[in-house]
Amino acid sequence: MYASTTEQELKIKNLVEYFYSSVFPVYFSEEEISKFEKMNFLNILGKNELTGTLKESYQIISSLETLIFLIESNGLEKSKYQEMYERNVQILEELGFSFPFSYEQFLQKRDFGLETDSVYIKPSNQFIM
Repeated sequence: MYASTTEQELKIKNLVEYFYSSVFPVYFSEEEISKFEKMNFLNILGKNELTGTLKESYQIISSLETLIFLIESNGLEKSKYQEMYERNVQILEELGFSFPFSYEQFLQKRDFGLETDSVYIKPSNQFIM
C-alpha cells in the first residue's frame, strides 16, 4: 500500500474549500456555514490528518468532485442522481469526512437578497474587497 501524496491532500483541501466558498453559500446562510466549520464538516479544520492510502485519497477526491457536479448541475431532482449522491456521501463518511447533508438541502437555492459581503463567497472581481 502507498500513502496519499501531497498533491492528493492539496486537491482534497481545495475541493473542501470550494464547498465552503462556492457551494455552501448558494444553499446556506453565513451563520450556518460558520457552524459547519466549527463542527468540522468535511474536515475543514484539518483536525483529522489524512493518513490514508492512495486509494482512499482518490475515493475522497472522486466523491467530492461527484457531489459538486451533482449539486451544481441541478440533477438531484432525479432519483438515479439522488442514489449517486447518497453513495458518495456514504463513501466520505466511511473515510472519516463528515458530510451530514441530505440531497434535499441542495434542491432549492436560497435567496441572496442584499447579502454580498459574505466572508464565504469569493468575490467575482479581485478588486472588490
